[in-house]
Amino acid sequence: MKCSANFLILTALQRGVLVLLCLTITEVMAADIKAFNITEVDNELVLRYLNDKQSTLQSGSKTQYVARPTFQEEYRIDTNSYIFHPSLLSMDLGANILLDQSRYETLDAENSNSEELLGYRARLDFLKNKPYPATVYYNKDNPTVSVGIGDRLLLQNTKYGIDLALLEQISPVQITFNAWRQTTKGDGFDLTTDDAIEHARLQFYNSYGKGNYAQLSHQINNRDSNTGSTGLPIEERTTSNTATNFDSKNLFGGSGQAQLITQVAYTTQDEYPSREELRAYPILNWQHNDKINSFYRFLYTDSEEETVDINQKLFTSGFGYSGKRTNGHAGIQLEDTKNTGTNYENRGVNYNIDHTVPVGFGSVTAGYSGGFDNRNQVSDSVVLTVFGEEHEMIGTTQVNLNRQFIIDSSIVVSNTTRTQIYILDMDYRVLRVGSTTQIQRLVNGNILDGQIVLVDYEYLTGGTFAYDLINNNIRLQWNPSNFYELYIRYIESKQELREGDPTIPLNSISSMTYGLRADHPMLNGITLGGEAYIQDHEEDINPFLLEYLTAYIDLPLPRLTTLRLSVRRQLIDNENSVEDVDLTAYILRLLARPWLRTQLSYEFNYEEDTGGSLNRLQNIQRLQLRWAHRQLSFSGNIFYSNTTQGTIEQDRLSIRFILARSF
Repeated sequence: MKCSANFLILTALQRGVLVLLCLTITEVMAADIKAFNITEVDNELVLRYLNDKQSTLQSGSKTQYVARPTFQEEYRIDTNSYIFHPSLLSMDLGANILLDQSRYETLDAENSNSEELLGYRARLDFLKNKPYPATVYYNKDNPTVSVGIGDRLLLQNTKYGIDLALLEQISPVQITFNAWRQTTKGDGFDLTTDDAIEHARLQFYNSYGKGNYAQLSHQINNRDSNTGSTGLPIEERTTSNTATNFDSKNLFGGSGQAQLITQVAYTTQDEYPSREELRAYPILNWQHNDKINSFYRFLYTDSEEETVDINQKLFTSGFGYSGKRTNGHAGIQLEDTKNTGTNYENRGVNYNIDHTVPVGFGSVTAGYSGGFDNRNQVSDSVVLTVFGEEHEMIGTTQVNLNRQFIIDSSIVVSNTTRTQIYILDMDYRVLRVGSTTQIQRLVNGNILDGQIVLVDYEYLTGGTFAYDLINNNIRLQWNPSNFYELYIRYIESKQELREGDPTIPLNSISSMTYGLRADHPMLNGITLGGEAYIQDHEEDINPFLLEYLTAYIDLPLPRLTTLRLSVRRQLIDNENSVEDVDLTAYILRLLARPWLRTQLSYEFNYEEDTGGSLNRLQNIQRLQLRWAHRQLSFSGNIFYSNTTQGTIEQDRLSIRFILARSF
């Protein structure tokens, strides 16, 4: 009877707690349930002053001048709200109005323009805490974005789409789907933008076991583009891409010491260049113990690009050893590649070992690496074609194309949307150093500073021949302390013809490098450092001598200020090319907090190269100031660049001030 009474008392207490908990939840739910409720409102008023100026001179005479001072006032309001309950329908709604007053000045004309641009933002999240959430959104905004280093665009952006999901609580796999459409329009000094992009993606994802997963996705992208430089005609381009991807990760062993990663992709592109590719890449990494590991990789690629068919099978495997003083690696490589008209085979081994020994002053590390490759090529084609090789054109620095023995007259340079083809010796020029081909942006051309371009070209196959490649590399490094390093490196690469008569020369190499590196902290937070080395490079096609020096100093200054000064000097004397390098560069960086809540930065970057056939000079300065106090903030950015290339000189000045107040 006593036990039964205790049971009844306990049951009554449990019921009381349960009733109290239910009442509490009901009160909370009742507090949240409303027909419509605004939970947060944010307001912001922003004033902007923007002024861009650019002038181009040739032999001292001004040939182009463009200026665009702009004043903008923008008011923005954003709200968070829900209908009935936040878990049923939560909403992010907002709007803004932008008043833009701008003036456009050139050598020949001047005009002004005033615009009132409205923006809207709406995001509706349905059942976001359920395993079947859905989101619908619509955005229309008018951002001012930077293009390249100095130009800017006032864009009109519209994007709308939907996100759907079935999560693993109600589905055997997680399923997500998203689709959106975006249009972008805008005009700047050197660039006009008019793009429409449609995107859809369906993904299946499942995680299982500990650290294992598999996912499958399919996506479609369509793009209509009228984007390009204002100085060239624009050809409208429509492209359509599809991609189906599968990837997975599986761990084996008690501690997951073996890891299998599988990647499979099938992609297509309808427009130029038409492309279809199947790619499979399984990888097995195995950590046998704390010192020994191994890997096994197989790459299979089957692609068709315009008139070029490529089938590649590549297997690599190796093991590594990591000890207290000794590290080593050895591996093999088997490759069989068939291009249209050309078959290529390679069988090779590679190895390296490094050993560190403590000495009276610091430590000495000796290393050796090498390899042997047996290569065979059968080719009925004199040339092969490369489509869409990407390169970033920074300043007027020369960019090396990836292949050797390129036919210079076959080079075609276009923008990434392929709406424009750039003109040789107007937008870029072609240089040759030995068997390497370079392209260089011209300062008065239509390629923006920092722009990514696509390069199509043809290169010589070399015909039918077989040769052996033998590599031997020796490294000796002495670290007398943690702050200094002296090193010697010897590289030898011998190409020995076994049979055939190649139409391109083989290129054996031997190179010796002597160098010193230092990073030494001094008293009072001062740090000195740098590197200097000399490389004597001998090869059959283009021997050269390289001398390199860089040095820097970090100085702490009063008022939380740091200063870095650095200098770089590079000399390259190419024996069989007039495109040498005689480069001098200086960089000054200043970071400071001169007043409370204020950040100030200044950078001066100077670079001059007089070694090639066309002298080039670039001077870039940037001053940035940020200040914030509660809801009030101010930022300023002054950018100046002067670029000289031969007889062409270009100046660009960009000033931006932004004052914002949040409410």
